[in-house]
Amino acid sequence: MKISTWETSVGSRRSHDRDSTQHAIGDMVEQLVLPKMVQSHRELGLRPKLICDLDGFIELLLSNDQPSLIASIETMREAGHPLELIYSEVLTPAARRLGEKWLRDEFNFSEVTIATWQIEQLLHHFHQAFENSQRRHTSKASILISMMPGDQHSLGAKMLSTFFRKDHWEVTLLQPQSLQAIHDEVIASNPSLIAITVSQVESLGQVKLLLKLARQQPALRSMPWMIGGRVINEHPMQAVAVLSDRNIHLCQGDANQALVLARRLLGLEARGQAQSEHSKAATQH
Repeated sequence: MKISTWETSVGSRRSHDRDSTQHAIGDMVEQLVLPKMVQSHRELGLRPKLICDLDGFIELLLSNDQPSLIASIETMREAGHPLELIYSEVLTPAARRLGEKWLRDEFNFSEVTIATWQIEQLLHHFHQAFENSQRRHTSKASILISMMPGDQHSLGAKMLSTFFRKDHWEVTLLQPQSLQAIHDEVIASNPSLIAITVSQVESLGQVKLLLKLARQQPALRSMPWMIGGRVINEHPMQAVAVLSDRNIHLCQGDANQALVLARRLLGLEARGQAQSEHSKAATQH
């Protein structure tokens, strides 16, 4: 069957008009509808689900392109995701997956070093914005966060310190050369709480030795200790067997969970609730 030039022209014009209409609708949704949806969700205290291609984000880390990484974080923030959520659901899982791929020999040392360095640069770039975001004011305590001597994996401790500083804790972050250096800093800073990150199974015995060393000081005998890190997440039973002690509290999970545990250990949650109830009563009277 032959199709006339007029029919072809009409069909082409209809197709073009249909494409133009779809394009115009797409522009309208992108420019008008989506921003209003995001604003409405913010006003209601709702946030769209954070969906991130973790492997794609890791590829971006490996590309060593800091501007693109910053832009990707800003895009998430513009979509209504706070930095706290981005840190917990993107940066922390990315760091964990990097470690897993390294253990499986999928990444070499230089690749993991580049990627983790990029994450540290992101933490540094967004440091002020993160600490200036809305905070709770019920916490006011001090914490010493330390890696174990010789541990090269500092990202977890740095991430942890960022969350505690945001919550108004006084934080001392230590990358020590010896157990004695940790002990000396504990005495010097006299923190409310000690947190140790452990990335090697062999370090569990050192933690126990450090606790024994600290208990030689009467003022440190009742001080609570939180022990976290890769070893605690991956070998919890082995950690329990070595570090069974009334003052040691093993922390599995991310920085948010560590913060919850720390507040509970020092009774800060209960104190905050009591202050809130007192304020409400005073307002009513």
